[in-house]
Amino acid sequence: MPIGNPLKRKLLANQPCLGSWLLTTSPDMAEIMAYAGLDFLLIDHEHGQGAIDDAVCQLRALKGSDCVGVLRVPTNDRIYIKRALDAGVGGIMVPNIDTAEQAKAVVDACRYAPVGRRGAFGGMRAMHYGFDPGYYARVDDETLIVVQVENPGAIDNIAEIAAVPGIDVVFIGPRDLSANLGKLNQFTDPVVKGEIERAEAAILKSGKILGSTAANGKVAREMAALGHRFIISGSDATLLGSAAAALLADAKAG
Repeated sequence: MPIGNPLKRKLLANQPCLGSWLLTTSPDMAEIMAYAGLDFLLIDHEHGQGAIDDAVCQLRALKGSDCVGVLRVPTNDRIYIKRALDAGVGGIMVPNIDTAEQAKAVVDACRYAPVGRRGAFGGMRAMHYGFDPGYYARVDDETLIVVQVENPGAIDNIAEIAAVPGIDVVFIGPRDLSANLGKLNQFTDPVVKGEIERAEAAILKSGKILGSTAANGKVAREMAALGHRFIISGSDATLLGSAAAALLADAKAG
């Protein structure tokens, strides 16, 4: 069966994909960033400001483009995951996954019984409010499942986490990793760099898709050369802010 999710299709073809965070609730920002040509937008409900109804509006703003909406849930909560999937997101990201058991719980929340524990309904937005009965047959193939590893213990368990059937992407969270090492935001520290490299090597060895954040486009290109395929750089808030700051700096130069 062809994969209808453009992001998952590109990743399975080993193509590097670049996305950005959506921290605000603005559909306009989502639409602008989709028009810019990003492969995906990560709707952030862990640190962002939105709720499910905000995400639906942002997903509508992406229609007509190949930009896919992925949603990061606040925690490994199967009810929240169910609601996000029912809303029609193209993928789920779950933070702070430390063990294979936790990773399996993520997959179970994304799969209908008897394979998983996702509650079934017949009229949600994901199946066009009931007008797309074929949704159930293809949803497992089309939903991208991303889990984050964010501490040294999780890195120790990457082989077991990646071996859980249904996990597509193992994503390194460098900021929380640095904090858990007692070196918050010290990304050039040898210990932090060493742990990131250890995680990268373990994910690549597992055969699962490697992902993380990039400080800018140049770093994203360098990461892609190292094997990263699911790369997030910037957010609606930070990209707008940096563009405004650059405009002011140019205006005041000299």
